[in-house]
Amino acid sequence: MMDAINKRVSYDIGCMKSLRKLPDKVAIRFMDLMTKYMSDPAANGLNLETVEGAKDSSIKSLRVDQGYRAIAFEVGRDIMFVHVNEHDKAYRWAGNRRIKLDPDTNRIRVVEELDVTVVEAEPESADEPRLFAAVADKRLKALGVPAEELPAVRALASIDGLEAAEEGFDPLTYQILYALAAGYSDEEVYALTGVPEETEADPETSPADLTFDQMIETEESRQTIFIPEDEKELRRVFEEGLEGWRVFLHPDQRKLAYRDYNGPAMVRGGAGTGKTVVAMHRAKHLADQIEQDLTRAGQRVLLTTFTTSLAQDIEANLRTLCPEHLEARPPRIEVINLDRWVSQFLKRKSFAREVAFFGEARERLDQVWREVFDDHELPEGLSEPFVRAEWAQIVQAKGLMDQRAYLKVSRAGRGTPLDRRKRAALWDIFADYRARAVSEGLAEPDDAYREAIEILSSEAPNLPYAAVIVDEAQDMGEQAFRLIRAIVPESPKGDSNSLFIVGDAHQRIYGRRASMAGCGINVRGRSKRLRLNYRTTQEIRSWAVSVLEGVSVDDLDAGSDTLKGYVSLLHGVSPDLVGCTSEIEELKGVSTWVRSLPSESVRLSDIGILCARRADVDRVSAALLSDGIETVVLQAGADDRSVPGVRITTMHRAKGLEFFAVAIPFLSESAFPPPGALKSAVDAADREDIVTQYRSLLHVAATRAKKALRVSWSGKVSGLVSSGPGPDSLG
Repeated sequence: MMDAINKRVSYDIGCMKSLRKLPDKVAIRFMDLMTKYMSDPAANGLNLETVEGAKDSSIKSLRVDQGYRAIAFEVGRDIMFVHVNEHDKAYRWAGNRRIKLDPDTNRIRVVEELDVTVVEAEPESADEPRLFAAVADKRLKALGVPAEELPAVRALASIDGLEAAEEGFDPLTYQILYALAAGYSDEEVYALTGVPEETEADPETSPADLTFDQMIETEESRQTIFIPEDEKELRRVFEEGLEGWRVFLHPDQRKLAYRDYNGPAMVRGGAGTGKTVVAMHRAKHLADQIEQDLTRAGQRVLLTTFTTSLAQDIEANLRTLCPEHLEARPPRIEVINLDRWVSQFLKRKSFAREVAFFGEARERLDQVWREVFDDHELPEGLSEPFVRAEWAQIVQAKGLMDQRAYLKVSRAGRGTPLDRRKRAALWDIFADYRARAVSEGLAEPDDAYREAIEILSSEAPNLPYAAVIVDEAQDMGEQAFRLIRAIVPESPKGDSNSLFIVGDAHQRIYGRRASMAGCGINVRGRSKRLRLNYRTTQEIRSWAVSVLEGVSVDDLDAGSDTLKGYVSLLHGVSPDLVGCTSEIEELKGVSTWVRSLPSESVRLSDIGILCARRADVDRVSAALLSDGIETVVLQAGADDRSVPGVRITTMHRAKGLEFFAVAIPFLSESAFPPPGALKSAVDAADREDIVTQYRSLLHVAATRAKKALRVSWSGKVSGLVSSGPGPDSLG
């Protein structure tokens, strides 16, 4: 940011952290000062004062109001704010702090020159080792810990002490220490923090030669230092706070989003690890490349996902992250769920049949099935639901078009075996159904996907897409992945940056499975995994993982995945598990819990109540309204958090959302999984798949919570509800 008096103002992540701990009126006052300065720097100059007795002459203070001061470093044309606190606390904090230009990490560090005050309990015995006693100074410095902070590191006796001392450390140091305490290897710490294992000096410009003015522009420094481009961006970041991922990507996330790949790439990771964040930043990165290359005018990035609501939430967030790319004409980023994309594409191609995504068309297909079953005798031992499931999960999912293919296809995952005679009889039913659907002018979604693939393959239409990014890939089926590959086919000249896929099979809530390799998408050697949960406390994460105990999942390709090593950097209270005598008591308990949350720091819009069934959403909303608590029932469309009210929605709709506090009611044995879902099972294997889906659904719902989770039931609790954290093998 440049202004009339040649000053550039920036904010490090420590400033954002300190603002979050202050009264709202103080934070708003500071925000107003900064935005006024940006809008008119000449008239509203920053009156910085010298901090008497400070070790670094460049450290200054700014009067926020009568009782609060902001601390900044003024170096040449740069002013970097690093801390805001009460007057005396701010000055004590500033006293020994200094700027360090660190060539080893290529970052600007804010370190304390002398002893760091550490909030730490004494060990229970004199013989009790300190937290990092086994880690040599040489190793700590190699990982990126400044020598100035080693005395404070040596004073730590526990992770609790490390967390309490967070403000005393440079932000990068804290992340390094926490990763070490969590058991990360040195290589994993390097990957997480973005600190290079070996710095290869540029013969022309070595990091050691960089000035403050130059180092603040490095990619490494920008991971923890924010330089707003305009007043609007500055205000938005302040309003979002530290958790505004739109500004701060963690180094391990940034490395995945902002790099080139020589083929399709995949990012896996547990809930809260920032996969969607990475996907959105990836879209921005690729759109930036298009904008900067005049030869690529008109190209765009397609960001797609399975559900309409998640696509809308992503688009709303991108309008904050990079509105210029969505508002360009034509837009450089297009966000749309895949069903809608297919529908629009086929409409342009004058596809003659109506696609039965939902509604009346779906009801008409149900009638076609009834007519087919009236005219055919089912093979012995098979039911109508089984036949329809076989059609959906095998024939349609795999794109089978003739009897020969069906007789040969693997039915792995389907519980009831079928001999050749039964398969042949079933194919007669399938062929009749397909013919009748065509004659009725109807198509199933998989038919539409297959038709779109055929058009793309035969016509090679001139689509504008330079790349496709897929979020929540675990919800996509085989036809979806084949279509995605067809939208951006592999080029003879190479497949650079064509596909970027993120997902987590532990969050598969729709039962679809697909091997990307089998769909023409090769991510071998370009598959990465995120392991740090930045959303949820370790206590909530552990409980959510325990729900999946014993569940085996794939890695979205031909291998298996695990949550081993998946940890959170945050700590808090354990989930509140509440058994009630009746649903009336349970609903009253939810209202009481909402009122118990601190209103001064938790807005109603930051509270989510997630239900398995739509009918339960209405019951909860009515109960809260009768108690005088505002509610917002989330259905379609993005969630506008400026609208007050507790958010109430289904567990399915909650995917992609997060809340300070989450309540999950009605988890009794008789209600979860819902009886209707279990009745739809066609055999034991199908029933087990349904139970697994609801385990994943509960896992997804629990991981929407950042700080507080309440789980409740009436009567006997569901067998899917864990009574405590899972085994260490999962965590």
